[in-house]
Amino acid sequence: MSHPFRINLTSVISVITAIIGTVIYLTQFSESGKLSLVPSVENQRNIDSELRGLEGVKFREDGQIAYSWKAERAQRFLDSGQIQLKQPSYLGSVGQRPWTADADIGELSRNGEQLDLQGAVLVRDLIREAEIQTETLRIDLETNFVTTQSPMILKLPNGYTESVGMNANLVAEKVELLSQIRGHYEP
Repeated sequence: MSHPFRINLTSVISVITAIIGTVIYLTQFSESGKLSLVPSVENQRNIDSELRGLEGVKFREDGQIAYSWKAERAQRFLDSGQIQLKQPSYLGSVGQRPWTADADIGELSRNGEQLDLQGAVLVRDLIREAEIQTETLRIDLETNFVTTQSPMILKLPNGYTESVGMNANLVAEKVELLSQIRGHYEP
């Protein structure tokens, strides 16, 4: 029997708090008072801090991994509190089946409940044996909904479907293509 895929708000906030705590620790104890771990990093006016080579794991109540992610770099913005990720890679699951999403850029919302991916988004195995290509994708980490309003291509071993927009409810394992749907499949 598979366990429902649930994400606890407290755990998401804990992950964000750990990242922010690390940033504050490094900021307070560096010589200049500003985060400067790598000499080649140039401070941009709106960026509070930058971390490199990040990995994170979120656990379910039963101790199993709910999802994990990694990124080449994360920057926290002063005005919005959002965290921008460079080359993010997300690993989630639908029941016991893993799926991945990779992109050029990602943004983690201030409350840690949404991950927005942008630029050459590639999703593998969200739907069995399928690959989705799009330019934007939103993953709601609390409700397990995945959406895009952008044009997308859904590739399967025997063909493909094109659509503009998609809503996917991972708990119900239901995918809805929104408009301009067309496809081609081999028998």
